[in-house]
Amino acid sequence: MTMKFLPALSWLTLALVSTGCSGLSQVDVGRVLTSGRDGWQHPERVVEALAITPGDRVAEIGSGSGYWLTWLSEAVGSAGRVYAVEVEEELVADLLSFVEKEGLRNVEVILGAYDDPRLPDASIDLALTVLTYHHIEGRVDYLGRLRTDLRPGGRVAHLDDRPDATAPFSWFQSEGHWTAPSLVVEEMAGAGYQRLSEFDFLPVQSFQIFRPETSQEASRVSELNDSPEEGVGS
Repeated sequence: MTMKFLPALSWLTLALVSTGCSGLSQVDVGRVLTSGRDGWQHPERVVEALAITPGDRVAEIGSGSGYWLTWLSEAVGSAGRVYAVEVEEELVADLLSFVEKEGLRNVEVILGAYDDPRLPDASIDLALTVLTYHHIEGRVDYLGRLRTDLRPGGRVAHLDDRPDATAPFSWFQSEGHWTAPSLVVEEMAGAGYQRLSEFDFLPVQSFQIFRPETSQEASRVSELNDSPEEGVGS
């Protein structure tokens, strides 16, 4: 077999080894070859960091091929619920087939709108996007509306490609399909959220978790913004 016919995953592995890339420590090369995406997406570590509790209601906005649904379904357990949201009818049909094939009885597929995920109000413990954030139009308004779907204590997590990925990881990124982590923080703040935590174990993606600000916190921020003297040296 000539080099040009090697699968993309083999290309990635060869590139990692040959370049001595600093991100190699964040990639399970052997698992990339045997299980593909699991080797760099680290789904077990991500689910652990999300701190999902059995019985939770979790929404994945932009479920795509359904990669995360089996992990989320297992994490919430039989008493929990996973909502898989997509905005294209063809993708929804594919997800319905996937859910049936995998026997994911606690997963519900939803046809969302571009401006509304159409989740049940005040019902979601965790909303998750993976490589979806940069696709959302009018993000501040969209994420502001998402707050109405969260239960008290509900959280929102975003995993999205970073624009600062180095070669060879950058070779596999599509132009513009990323978001600077600082912009995610800025836009989430504009939608009324504050960051709870950030993780750096993914080689090309930022991973941040947010929660809505309380009315008291929002009021305090407003007071600080209106009183520059108070903010100096605080």
